Amino acid sequence: MIFKLSDLQRIARKQKYAIPHVLGGNLEMTYGAIRAAEALQSPIAIGVAPEVFASIPMEISFPMILNIASRAQVPVAVQLEHGKSYEQIAKAIKLGVNSVMFDGSALPYNENITQTKKIAEMAHAFGVCVEAELGYVGGSALRTPAPGPAGYKTDPDLIPDFIAKTGVDGLAISFGNVHGPYQGKPEIDLALVEKVASLTDVPLVMHGGSGLPDSIYGKIVAAGISNIHFYSAVAMHAWGELKRKIGEDDQYPPYHEVVAHSLKFFEDKTKRLIKLLGSKGKAGDFEKTSS
Repeated sequence: MIFKLSDLQRIARKQKYAIPHVLGGNLEMTYGAIRAAEALQSPIAIGVAPEVFASIPMEISFPMILNIASRAQVPVAVQLEHGKSYEQIAKAIKLGVNSVMFDGSALPYNENITQTKKIAEMAHAFGVCVEAELGYVGGSALRTPAPGPAGYKTDPDLIPDFIAKTGVDGLAISFGNVHGPYQGKPEIDLALVEKVASLTDVPLVMHGGSGLPDSIYGKIVAAGISNIHFYSAVAMHAWGELKRKIGEDDQYPPYHEVVAHSLKFFEDKTKRLIKLLGSKGKAGDFEKTSS
């Protein structure tokens, strides 16, 4: 069942849990995650980040993900993550995606507003929900990221103005979270999340959810985050797990066995995320709100 991400986020915020958000980079990642969600009766979000999976065009990945999601027995949101242009987001919508993110966080504040508003107006005309980013979440999931500005925290004083002028349905914020592996001890500013949450009913999103201590996720959710993105801390262990399952002595494993092990790996990892975010057993919350 395909839902708009904003519909999942709003109910998750009200019920005090978060929607797990994972990358749908290929068939194994997508199907493994949805199998986990079905097994634990959890809503889930599957994203495509073109800069991470540049080898697979959206024209290939989105039809695959949407096909699997439409057959799922639990609510699944399918989102374009970190869309960088009007044209890219329009292409995702044309492919059937009903949840998109425009990442204008590296732009000057007023330009971020201008571009986000333009995209939100276009997307809303097609019934598509829009996430934006205010502040800048640093780091990168890429092995050799392109140079870019360091991350900086969201300014709470800008929240009401930004939301009023853009009309976005969800907002990614920066509060010490980073994309990719954390360097040094993470410093997650829960007070900032609480402050932002007190200023808006728009659901708040955390990018860079990988690699934190288990004990902090419940606190992040309690502070006001309704959707958490994961990739690096899951995917970085995939190769090691495949080698362990196949065995060091097997130099010529048949590829179908590699696929089966990959599916099981992403299913198991996603089950763990579901439990961490409190969304286990919450699929029934959305039976009457399908978009």
